[in-house]
Amino acid sequence: MENQSYFYQFIEPISKELALVARELENSIFTSPRTMLTHARVFVENILQQVIRAEMLPEDPRSNLKDQLDMLNNKGYLIPEILDALHFVRQRGNQAAHNSRMFRYSEALLSWEALYKIVRWYVEVYGPVDVTVPDYQDPSPRLEKRYDMSELEIRLQSLEELLSNSVQKLTTESSLAEAAVSLETIEPEVSIGEEENPGFTTIRTISFNGRQLEVPYFLRDAFLLPQRFDKSETFLIRLGAEQQARIMSELPKNLAGLHKHVKRYSEKNDEIFFEELGTYIEEEIIRRNLSLNRQGELFFFYKADYLVVTEELANVPLTSAEFTGIPSLLRQLNGDQIDKVGQLPKELVILAKYENVGIGTVEKLFEQLKKKSNEKTVTTEIEESYRSGYKKWESLYINVRLGKGNTVIRGESVPALWKEGLNWIEDHNLPLHEMVEEGVVLGATDTGKRFAIALQPVHKDNRKFTQMHIYKSKLTSTTYYLETKINPKSGLETLAKLLTRLGVEVKIPLLEDS
Repeated sequence: MENQSYFYQFIEPISKELALVARELENSIFTSPRTMLTHARVFVENILQQVIRAEMLPEDPRSNLKDQLDMLNNKGYLIPEILDALHFVRQRGNQAAHNSRMFRYSEALLSWEALYKIVRWYVEVYGPVDVTVPDYQDPSPRLEKRYDMSELEIRLQSLEELLSNSVQKLTTESSLAEAAVSLETIEPEVSIGEEENPGFTTIRTISFNGRQLEVPYFLRDAFLLPQRFDKSETFLIRLGAEQQARIMSELPKNLAGLHKHVKRYSEKNDEIFFEELGTYIEEEIIRRNLSLNRQGELFFFYKADYLVVTEELANVPLTSAEFTGIPSLLRQLNGDQIDKVGQLPKELVILAKYENVGIGTVEKLFEQLKKKSNEKTVTTEIEESYRSGYKKWESLYINVRLGKGNTVIRGESVPALWKEGLNWIEDHNLPLHEMVEEGVVLGATDTGKRFAIALQPVHKDNRKFTQMHIYKSKLTSTTYYLETKINPKSGLETLAKLLTRLGVEVKIPLLEDS
C-alpha cells in the first residue's frame, strides 16, 4: 500500500511535502469530506506562499489566505479562472471548519476539481518545464463493506441453519403447500437483516426475568464504562473490582444473580442494571449509525445526545473566560494538559472521574459546548449569506457627508473598508484616537463584549482578537488593532456608528436594501 500511486504524485519533484498533503486530501474525500474541505485551504495557502516567494513579494506572517489572494490579485498575478477556484476552496474550507452540518462527497469533489485548476496553473507557471500535468481524474471511492470473519461466520451459520430447517419441512409432497407458512415461522437464534451494515448482527442475547436484550456484534467486547450507567455506576465499579461485568462479553447470559458477586446488593440492582443496559445498547446503536452515516466526523457524546466538533470549536480554550460555573473541572483538565476543547474525550461522562466533579458539572460543560457550536454555526451562516448569497456584498461601501462634501467610502473586504474609513477620518482631522482609546464595540450598539478596533488586540472579556489587522495612525503614529473576524453587515454597522459619533452623516444603501 505504501507504494500505491496517487494522482498528484507528479508534483513530487516540485515539493514532496505538497504532494503528500495532496495524497491525504485524495484519501479523505470519501472518508471525511469535512476534513478534505478544511485542509484543502491549507494546501492552496501553501501554494500561494510559494508563489509569493517566487515573485519576491513582501511576506506578512499575520496575513491569512484571503489577504494573500487579495494581494496577488491586486498585483495582477491571478487570472479570473484561478481566482474563482481559490475563492471556492477558501469559502468551502471556511464552511467546513466552522459549520457543524454534514458535508457531502459532492462538495469535496467540487473542491477537488478546483484544486486541479490551481495546481495545473501553479505547475505550468512556476514549476519545472519537464513536469507534465496529466488530465483531470476523479478519485475512486475506497469504501468497502466488509464483515469481520467472526461476524460473517455467525451470519453464515444462521442462514445455513435456516436453509436446513426449510429443507426438512419440504420432505413430503403434502408439506409443499405449507412451505410458505413454515418458512415464516422459522426464527433463527441470530437475527439476520437483509441490508444490515457490518457490526449489527446479533451476537448474543442477555436475559432477565423472561425479558431479553439483543447484543449486536460491534458491542461484543465493548467496555462497560460505569459512568454511562447512572443508577448502576457504583454497582458496576464494585463488580469490576471482582473482575465481573467490565466488558460486555463478561456478562452472563442471564443477569439474575449477578449481585451475588458483591456484598450488600440485591436482585433489584440486577433489574436496574438490565434496564440501563438496554438504554446503553440503544444509545450505542444510534452512535454507530451516526458514525457510519457521517464518516470522518469527530463527535462528543453525552448520554443520548451528541455534538459535532468543528475545527473552530476544537480550538476554543478551556478557560473560565469561555466556560462558566465549572472552575474545578477546568483547573484539573488544564493540570492534565487538556487546554483546548478538541483534546476532551469523545465520551464526556468520563470527566466525572475528576475530584469533586459530578455528572451535573459535565452536563454544564456539554450545554455550553452546544451553545458555542450553535453560535458559531449561526455566525457562519450569516457570513455565508452575505458572502455568496448576494453579489452586492462583494463591494462594501457607505455614503458619508461632512459639511457640504459627500463621499463614498469603499472596500472589497471588511479590513479594506475599515482602513479606507480610518484614512478618511484622519484626512478630515476628526478625533479618532479618543474613541479608539476607549475601544469601539462591534455592532450597531455597545452591548457586546467584542471590540472592532482598540489600542490592544484584546476584547472586553479578555479574549484575544480572533483575526487581526493593524492600522498605523497618520496623526499620532499609534498602532490601532482591527478585529477582522466580522461579517460584512457588522463591519458596515460598526464603521457607521463610529462615524456618526464623530459628527458625520452616514447612509448605508446595502443595509437599507436588505
